[in-house]
Amino acid sequence: MDTLNLKIKKLKKELFAAVLSVGVAAVALGSSTYAWYVTNNTVDGTTSTISALANGMVLQIVEGDTPDHGSDTSTIASGIGHEISPSSTNDIKNWYVPENWKGTDVNTYLKPTLDVTGKYTLKNQKDDFYAYTVSKYTLYTVNNTGLADVYLDNSTENGPVTITPSDGATQEWFDKIKGSLRIGIVIGDELKVVYAPVTPSKTEAGNDVNKTIGWSCVDASLTKTTTPTYKHIDGTSLIDQDGKNWGATKVGESYIEPSGTAAKIAEKVNYNGVSMKIYIWMEGTDSDCVNMTGLEEGMKNPTFDVTVSLVGVAVIF
Repeated sequence: MDTLNLKIKKLKKELFAAVLSVGVAAVALGSSTYAWYVTNNTVDGTTSTISALANGMVLQIVEGDTPDHGSDTSTIASGIGHEISPSSTNDIKNWYVPENWKGTDVNTYLKPTLDVTGKYTLKNQKDDFYAYTVSKYTLYTVNNTGLADVYLDNSTENGPVTITPSDGATQEWFDKIKGSLRIGIVIGDELKVVYAPVTPSKTEAGNDVNKTIGWSCVDASLTKTTTPTYKHIDGTSLIDQDGKNWGATKVGESYIEPSGTAAKIAEKVNYNGVSMKIYIWMEGTDSDCVNMTGLEEGMKNPTFDVTVSLVGVAVIF
């Protein structure tokens, strides 16, 4: 069986950041078999455009490694995405894809050799594949005497990540794509948290022989799935499995740190800035990452937009 008859067209990813409210947006992750790779569906993804308003007094963002002090344009940063295929990881460093099948279920997995963009090749496959799309940014403060702690924005009704489908995407297709998405935020070299827009099912599992219900990923043994050890949150709840709260709330025109035990995306960000990477992938072991008959029918280049909102809270001494 062809284990990876998968493609996603090259996509554009943009990040939008405000000073107090930093919005990060990744554009259009469409897939051509977004399943754990069973059949030959052909659902394409193309670039769409998005816009965001930025207001700012504390925190700014720029693509790359160098803060852009004194520039109003540093409230908006953009990067270029690329193709992705469903994959799995527990740490952003080690990635896994299917190797052998038992019927329509994955029996064993392999660890492909990736370049820095997530690209890999497979034996007897002509095409390149990508495990993820990632862009690198720098978060920094406006004032060289100020510090800011960074959190997810918990002030919106739909949570810190919003996903919008393009024209031509059926609701069924969109629900499945949205359900398998994972957004990982890395500061420096540390994976801080992984967000799922849709809470993983507590009753269903993906098409793996050794299934894991709920949050899942491929185990390093390459023979089963397991529950990930990374910090994870989902839906509108920003409290992780350890009871820590990743979401700052808005009071009037200001943001305050999370209630309870707070978890920070980045701590004491200064004028020189910190490196932030945003990884986006489709988790192949998720119950929503399975083929659905007819998904490819009648759809012309469907895409969707992903917007992640971050906020900076000034550190008061």
